[in-house]
Amino acid sequence: MRCDIETTGIGTSTRARTLLGVLAAGCLPMTGAVSGEPERADAVKLSYSVQAITQAVLQPSDTGCPVKVLIAGAGQTNLLGPIHDEQSHCVQADGTIDQGIATFTGATLTGPLPGGGDSGDSISGQYRAHAVPTFASVISNPPGGYWLGYGEFCICKGTGKFAAVINDCPTPTSPGRFFPARITQDFNTGQVSVFGVAIVRFHDAD
Repeated sequence: MRCDIETTGIGTSTRARTLLGVLAAGCLPMTGAVSGEPERADAVKLSYSVQAITQAVLQPSDTGCPVKVLIAGAGQTNLLGPIHDEQSHCVQADGTIDQGIATFTGATLTGPLPGGGDSGDSISGQYRAHAVPTFASVISNPPGGYWLGYGEFCICKGTGKFAAVINDCPTPTSPGRFFPARITQDFNTGQVSVFGVAIVRFHDAD
């Protein structure tokens, strides 16, 4: 799976509201989420909370990604401080989510405008998920009401201060290191909340 967010052609396409517009990354490090490797001494915990909004496009001719979803938001993390959140994923016909990519980018006060802009430090990951209805969910197409999302998240790369991050997502020789994912989404307003904790590991310094 790629570890970059693709936005080409999305802005001019038909938009639709779809299940689970955003990633919820892991809750707590768990033995079952790790591929059997001992934890490294240089591993650190990433915790975060994000508020976001979604934009979706129907792609009926693309059987691998019939609905493409873009996500934009802002939030707070312990490692990056305030962040800009960018994500994309595919929603399948059965409502499951795959091919998810998320990037958390830190903030800087440099630049001509109040509040600064994005820094050169970021952490990216991959995710997949499925929808879980609540008593306030409306099961329809598109869905309505308040839903939960259960998923899983892995760390794949970083930039700037986090350029030495290890790719812990699946490869041909590894099942990856995933952490439980949780999302809340109100389809009546389009508002999405993301909460989570994951483990970030680093390559040894040369």
